[in-house]
Amino acid sequence: MMRVILILSFVLISCGETINSEGVLERWPSGVIKKERTHLSIDTFKVNHYHEDFKLYMTGNAFYLEGKEVKHGTWKSFYPDGRMWSLSNWNLGVEDGEYKTWHTNGNLNISGFYSNGVRTGKWTFYNTDGEVVKEYDSTPLN
Repeated sequence: MMRVILILSFVLISCGETINSEGVLERWPSGVIKKERTHLSIDTFKVNHYHEDFKLYMTGNAFYLEGKEVKHGTWKSFYPDGRMWSLSNWNLGVEDGEYKTWHTNGNLNISGFYSNGVRTGKWTFYNTDGEVVKEYDSTPLN
């Protein structure tokens, strides 16, 4: 019976998505993890960066291109207290898509859009009270 349970467990585990941890890449001088990576698929991995107190600082997916770590997809950054600091989108290492940052009080700071690494469309800047202080259209002129 025990052998059947072990074999069944192995089959169930091997049928799921394989996620192999690549582990710790960097540590703070205190020994706390600064950067770690977890393998998600053949060429994609999740990257987590941490503040010195081991609270999450930045997270997103990446892959290697010509020996360099390249961001791909949505990346998020956080203040030490855990509140969102920024959100950006990447396509093959180039900012592409929605971009936002927040003040330390949680109110929106900047809202805009990147298209293939270039600011485009309406960009809005807010003060700490959430009031618009500046708006402009950054679409490049051709």
